[in-house]
Amino acid sequence: MDKNAFDWNHARVFLTVANMGSLTAAADAHDLSQSTLSRQMSSLEAQLGLTLFERMGRGIQVTEAGHQLIRYIEVMQEAATQISLNAKGQSESLHGSITLAVSELDAAFRIPPIVKRIREQAPELQLNIKVSNAMANLKTHEADIAIRNKRPEQADLITRKLAMEPIDVFGTQEYVSQLEQTDYKNVQIIGFDQQEEVIEILNRRGWSVGVENFQVTTGFQWLHVALARQGNCLVILPTDIGNSLGFKAARRTAQPLLELPIWLVSHRELRTNPRVRFVFDQLATGLDYNDA
Repeated sequence: MDKNAFDWNHARVFLTVANMGSLTAAADAHDLSQSTLSRQMSSLEAQLGLTLFERMGRGIQVTEAGHQLIRYIEVMQEAATQISLNAKGQSESLHGSITLAVSELDAAFRIPPIVKRIREQAPELQLNIKVSNAMANLKTHEADIAIRNKRPEQADLITRKLAMEPIDVFGTQEYVSQLEQTDYKNVQIIGFDQQEEVIEILNRRGWSVGVENFQVTTGFQWLHVALARQGNCLVILPTDIGNSLGFKAARRTAQPLLELPIWLVSHRELRTNPRVRFVFDQLATGLDYNDA
């Protein structure tokens, strides 16, 4: 008998016998007669050339060989479950909804053309886009997919690094030219909530600023843009977006102010849900952090 081949159904039944500790209970669980189950177990032992359990009154005692086999069967069962889930997911259509969490600037400048392609290729898909600079909690399914500047710490989330995004300080052409003539004296910059961190980053890049240079702070990035257009302050923006808005970069060194990693993040359903996989792939190929 070839020991490399055995009946998988018999192996599944044996796992039930071992877990329940009873031939009778296992037979009931698989809707088999006890005599049929006994024949299957005898056939499995003969195929493998092993004694898997000993009968102890009305119960059974699994042998050492049986315990070793159980470990392998459990791995096979997990693999079979994943295959089944994947097949089920692939057989489903793209009908249903997906929630995507993105920042304000990504929503305004990068997401629209991707949404257009998704609508063209999967018009039956319902796309819910949550726009916020706060991080959505994928573990509690606040979103199915998120774009983040920080890699999540949870090990069971699926991540893909898309790019390193350069960030610069921008203003109108006139305002930046005026500042250059005065060596940026009395510059005003629109700040974020973490003002101290921004000040530290700026000063490492050759600026000389303090809290007095941040008279206005807000977490709403569209207000940053609107205030900069008035021509009396600078704002911090992704380099490509600042350029696309017609602003002028105000650099004190040759390098950008900083670079931030861009992560595409999803929960484990990415592996089994075709809707999540479809949108994830569309984002991975469509997001461009160099030419917004």
